Amino acid sequence: MLKWRVQNNMDISLKPMNEDSFSEYLNQVIPAYANENIQSGRWDELGALNRSKKEYGRLLPEGLKSNNNYLFDIIESKSSNNVGYIWVKVEDQTIAKSAFIYDVGIYSNYRRKGYAKLALHCIEKVVADLGVTSLGLHVFSHNTAAQALYNSIGYQVVSHNMRKVISA
Repeated sequence: MLKWRVQNNMDISLKPMNEDSFSEYLNQVIPAYANENIQSGRWDELGALNRSKKEYGRLLPEGLKSNNNYLFDIIESKSSNNVGYIWVKVEDQTIAKSAFIYDVGIYSNYRRKGYAKLALHCIEKVVADLGVTSLGLHVFSHNTAAQALYNSIGYQVVSHNMRKVISA
């Protein structure tokens, strides 16, 4: 387990998911990902859940054993409570080794307490130890709280997807 501490002495650990926590994770995030895509206007409601399942199957074809994917439970050290999750994939590029955060989430009872920021700092250490020189992520445009968090710790926008609805 990798630990991270900040000035307020709040500690977290990133604990690699086991099969049980991975199954619980998928049961929560597959419907949530479908809903995010519906809310953003990217997907129609009809078939969104099935599409989300397929996307997770494509991204994690071997589950927890999928190559270069690291899925962690975020554990609050003092209480040993699981407060959330984070998933990162390391990719070898021709010029530099990079990583992408596919998912980070804090369970509702623990939100707005700094756990996401701690987990993001901790995952930076994880990927740096793997030789990664850049870390990216995606955030939906309607998730302004997440955007503010990412901006506050140094993430920068590198592209925008835009869309226009054309009426017949």
